[in-house]
Amino acid sequence: MNTFFVKTLRIMMLFLFIISLALGYVIYEDTLAVWWIPIGVALLIALATLPFYRKWSWLTTTEGKVMNVLCHIGCVGAISYALFLSGNYWLADTASIYEETVMVQKKYIETHKKTRRVGKHRYVSNGVRKEYYLQVAFENGNVETLHVSSAVYNKTRQGKEKVLTLQKGFFGLPVVTKGL
Repeated sequence: MNTFFVKTLRIMMLFLFIISLALGYVIYEDTLAVWWIPIGVALLIALATLPFYRKWSWLTTTEGKVMNVLCHIGCVGAISYALFLSGNYWLADTASIYEETVMVQKKYIETHKKTRRVGKHRYVSNGVRKEYYLQVAFENGNVETLHVSSAVYNKTRQGKEKVLTLQKGFFGLPVVTKGL
């Protein structure tokens, strides 16, 4: 193959890998499931398609089994992770919308220092970035930590109830559609 074409495909595959992980993470924040379920599904898909690991030699530039297997598990796993969570989120059953009242147990802010680059090896402080979280208890006893906006954080009181609108996802994992 043409070297320019192969290099372009490698860069596009890297972007697809990063975008898949980012999209999966963003959708996971609105999905009420333990972390190992979507990762387990992605790994099962990657392991089920493992006989095709030799097809990755164009990306790894080697015929080595270990490198091609790792590349296959990483790339197929990341894409499967994003597809599983986005399918659960966007293909959710609209007829299964229900409201659930949760108890806000704790609310907290995480502060992260921002920096900017001013020289080759020099960074200076550029303010802080705040992330807002609510720890809520559902009626069935599950406790979840939810990432929320500053407006929702300011309106919510600790020890009070909050109504969340949930929807059953396509693959059965509940998705928060409103209230955050």
